[in-house]
Amino acid sequence: MALLCGCASVGPEHENEATIVASADTQNNKPATRAFPEDTFFDLLVAEMALRYQDLDTALDNYSYQADKTGDLGVITTAARLAQYLNRDDVAQTYALQWLKYEPENAEAHYILASSLSRSQRPLDAFPHMTKVMELGGESNFAALAATVLSRTEDEQRDFLQLLNTQLERHPGDNSLKIAKALMLQYQKQEAAALALIQQVLSDEPDNPHALLIETRTLAQLGRDDEALARLRYAVDQNPNHKRLRHDLARRLVKTDLFQAKAQYELLLRQNPADSDLLLELMLINRELSNTSEAAKQLESLSDTPAHSSRAHYVLGRLAEDDRNWQEAMAHYEQATTEPEFVPASQRLASISLSVDGAEKTLTRLQTLRERLPEHASLIALLEAEILRKEAQYQRGYDLLSKALNNTPDDEQLRYARSLFSEKLGDLSGLEMDLRHIIDRDPENAAALNALGYSLANLSSRLGEAENFVKRALALEPEDPAIIDSYGWILFLKGDIHSAVKVLERAYNKSQDHEIASHFGEALWASGDQQRAKTVWKAGLKDTPNSPIIYDTLRRLNLFND
Repeated sequence: MALLCGCASVGPEHENEATIVASADTQNNKPATRAFPEDTFFDLLVAEMALRYQDLDTALDNYSYQADKTGDLGVITTAARLAQYLNRDDVAQTYALQWLKYEPENAEAHYILASSLSRSQRPLDAFPHMTKVMELGGESNFAALAATVLSRTEDEQRDFLQLLNTQLERHPGDNSLKIAKALMLQYQKQEAAALALIQQVLSDEPDNPHALLIETRTLAQLGRDDEALARLRYAVDQNPNHKRLRHDLARRLVKTDLFQAKAQYELLLRQNPADSDLLLELMLINRELSNTSEAAKQLESLSDTPAHSSRAHYVLGRLAEDDRNWQEAMAHYEQATTEPEFVPASQRLASISLSVDGAEKTLTRLQTLRERLPEHASLIALLEAEILRKEAQYQRGYDLLSKALNNTPDDEQLRYARSLFSEKLGDLSGLEMDLRHIIDRDPENAAALNALGYSLANLSSRLGEAENFVKRALALEPEDPAIIDSYGWILFLKGDIHSAVKVLERAYNKSQDHEIASHFGEALWASGDQQRAKTVWKAGLKDTPNSPIIYDTLRRLNLFND
């Protein structure tokens, strides 16, 4: 049976370069095998053919099903290896764990489990399995785990570093542990300590690509650009197929020599022909070098798929903005039509159009875009609604959102946005209908609970009901200043001035938003602390000079002369 070959020595640079080859059964202590039933044999044959034709998802589905059905170690190991190769981390974890039930001392199984746990943002759970790889004599990769933990909380980073130090005390000569710690030191801007540690590794393994990568990035971080460039050239010479090293070199050359940078990108693309990001970066270099025909061909290649085209047009739009070429920027943004570029591109399109063309032309432009891109109709309608809200065209905004909701009646963002227009129109029943619709479908939607409670308090006499909604929101988001403000404001409206001041002060300490400042100031005023109330309002007006809610408060209290 064909097996997805893998071994504990495969590091992150090569994990996506695994190949599917025929292999004999290499498990020396494999449990006794049994003949497969006919339907199992057929599924495995389908999986085998899928592997041969590189239909890896189908192969994994079949191997996973039969691994569960038969419990056969050979099938389980293939499922684990294939899931690892496809970055299907939950599946890889499942079958690596099953593999370890048969062979608890198998370094490859521990490596697959550690790698998949790390990619699942669980580096602390991955650590003992990577340690087991090291102890079993496999080639460990603690740096991959360290790279993950750097995006986690400070507590997790501290715990991970403690684990590293413990293992370094036990295995002071292990280079994988040293590289991981050096990476963390570099990230923490302890460059001297990082370099000292990484140079220990390089004295033992002068061509270690991971160590060279950390060394050159640390040198660059210290501003030692010439040294970083020289070491990068050496690193690439010693590891000519290492993508990240050559990519670092290409990016560094962009700052000093575009022609050399172009040569490196062209070589990177020959090595990685399917990498659209590299093609995009090369296209930008050719634009900078005025190689318009090459750049045009590359843009055409990127346009072969909507995702690549979208990315290219978004970047070109940003570049056109930098050049203050507004029409070209908008034209590019209109062609960035897939995620993740669509949302920022459409926001930039609306912003530029408002500045250049005004509200009505922008609304027309967005309507045309909405009709052209029905898959993004809801998001574009929200952009249009925001413009109408700022233009105080509340009925028009309400009608626009109502029409959008005819197509997607359960869209929470559209419902929430329409409730804001209902509030401006004084339509409490419409507001309540939309927010209750959201809450009925999502009882833990803190924003909707808070909005409904706050609106009931301001637009009706149902203060008890309002307080219940806000308390539910507060239980879900106890540190949210907007929700704390709503609760304090309801206490004020109920006449509990002393409690209101305490709660509103807590909200104000978290956020000096002008609406919170308005409420806190009014509660202070009612409590007799009028001087502090004025100070709070003045601070609110300094941050938001035209705050309608602060001016409304001052008007109600007849304080304009003050």
